[in-house]
Amino acid sequence: MCKSSCLPLGANTRSLNHDNTVEKVRAVMVEMLLEKTATSSKKKSERKCASKEYRQLSSIMGSMNNLRKQGILCDVTLVVQGKYFPAHRVVLAAASHFFNLMFTTRMMESMSHEVELRSAEPEIIEILIEFIYTAQISVNGSNVQSLLDAANQYQIEPVKKMCVEFLKGQIDATNCLGISALADCMDCPELKAAAEDFFQLHFTEVYKLDEFLLLDVEQLTRLLHQDKLTVRAEAQIYDAAVRWLKYDVCNRQQYMVEVLGCVRFPLVSKTFLSKTVQAEPLIQDNPQCLKMVISGMRYHLLSLEDREDLGESSRPRRKKHDYRIALFGGSQPQSCRYFNPKESTWTDIRCPFEKRRDATAVFWDNVVYILGGSQLFPIKRMDCYNVLKDSWYSKLGPPTPRDSLAACAAQGKIYTSGGSEVGSSALDLFECYDTRTESWQVKTSMLLARCSHGSVEANGLIYVCGGTVGNNVTGRILANCEVYDPSTQKWRELSGMREARKNHGLVVVNNRIYAIGGQGTFGGLESVEYYDIASNEWQTAAPMPWRGVTVKCAAVGDIIYVLAGFQGVGRLGHVLEYHTDTDRWVTCSKVRAFPVTSCLICVVDTCGVNEDEDMDLIDSQSHAPPAAPSSDSASSSS
Repeated sequence: MCKSSCLPLGANTRSLNHDNTVEKVRAVMVEMLLEKTATSSKKKSERKCASKEYRQLSSIMGSMNNLRKQGILCDVTLVVQGKYFPAHRVVLAAASHFFNLMFTTRMMESMSHEVELRSAEPEIIEILIEFIYTAQISVNGSNVQSLLDAANQYQIEPVKKMCVEFLKGQIDATNCLGISALADCMDCPELKAAAEDFFQLHFTEVYKLDEFLLLDVEQLTRLLHQDKLTVRAEAQIYDAAVRWLKYDVCNRQQYMVEVLGCVRFPLVSKTFLSKTVQAEPLIQDNPQCLKMVISGMRYHLLSLEDREDLGESSRPRRKKHDYRIALFGGSQPQSCRYFNPKESTWTDIRCPFEKRRDATAVFWDNVVYILGGSQLFPIKRMDCYNVLKDSWYSKLGPPTPRDSLAACAAQGKIYTSGGSEVGSSALDLFECYDTRTESWQVKTSMLLARCSHGSVEANGLIYVCGGTVGNNVTGRILANCEVYDPSTQKWRELSGMREARKNHGLVVVNNRIYAIGGQGTFGGLESVEYYDIASNEWQTAAPMPWRGVTVKCAAVGDIIYVLAGFQGVGRLGHVLEYHTDTDRWVTCSKVRAFPVTSCLICVVDTCGVNEDEDMDLIDSQSHAPPAAPSSDSASSSS
């Protein structure tokens, strides 16, 4: 049972005329508590701020603590389960709003020499008194819950804050639900939010543990309804619901409709619905649950427009991601690797496609599409790599085969722009590949022909920046930028970059389009600039610590990674990171750059799920009847 936070008997929350002495001492005490509980890692200049007055105050409080221990000048004794703790009213009142009200209002405790604290633990009260006098405390796993309860009840905020910080650091998959419940009892919204965030982010780990299976039905349904549950597929929500039901099927079968109603069946694949869900005996015996499954199957027969009208039942959960940056050799096709930005490590990719010069790569819906390029002649074929299946296959490439083109993806479509045919001038071509229908369409041409440029998608619009017009080798390098709106199928000119550049990196981070390095009119560039979409203006950013005529980069989160490039006389040696939030470059001296400068680069998500493959996410043993729970666990769920 959790002990509720309360005021002393007879106290109220109206404004009180506190004694001036008590207020002054309380202000000084709070200052001392905050100063002494600060971390020891502060700089010397910060320590000096406390200076003489603090040292004098610390000495005074040390003397008062000695007086307390000797029982000298103590004017109140706290009695806890037969144990006595002498103290000074003014010190307790300065540190605790609870004792402040007790001793400064017309309560009988204000005149009593002894005050009994019921529902308190002697060891915990001793720790709190020691903290009040010394600002020193040891919070650990064995005392944190009792300390938090007492600090909450007696309104000692510094201790409560330390307990909350300690518990936030202890949150894991085995205890996040318990800590969330504790935070509810103790009225700790900050701790509650931290525990809930962890649960949502690590749902796929938590739902397989006993703490989840012991939830009551109200707690379960509240959690399963959340949009922010991070899953690879909705099948994992279904798995969690069935696990909970089968943990105590006799007592929980009555909640089947309520619990399975949390599953968004339209988001479950057709294969999983027909082979796993429909075959579940619990569902076969429940007509209402069967209706949910049929509704999910009908969803897959609807058009995309009709699906959007279904509301919550088809609203996706928060997607679980595991981003990697994929680099494909281009001129050296056997050199293909993933870069893991979390660990700064490289792993190989099986890569059988043929050599391509000046091609481009785009990722969409678990597949990398490698387009364009040439090997003596333009390559017509589009090579495709399924990231999850680790398999390669080919499709028909762009209607006009060419190299030095750019591409990006938006809403299931891949847009290719510009480029040049072997030995010819730049093109103004703009084409679209629909990944659903596997068909190509020629779209409205760009305002300006260009090749060796950059292209990105932002907010559903297609941006192209820089490049060269005319011949790829001797043509004029561009600063011009333009944007295409798929809804109107029209191009619009934008503000030009501050520096003309080609073969540069172009990425989007937080509604800004960053142009990095590349070849300028007079050679390689280290300059970086970004386009603010809201203001239609280009601004300068911190320059790279390296100058490259070719830059291969990608963004994950707030960081841009430069992973390959060519300087004119040599290639990039080490990975570079640009932190957009601080406008700062970092050279990763221990991480070698990709060895091929003419590579293709794109960000991929290795945590996706192929259509009809969500069965692989479910443990084959997960729906076997579990061992019968004990009477205690059974009663806790009813």
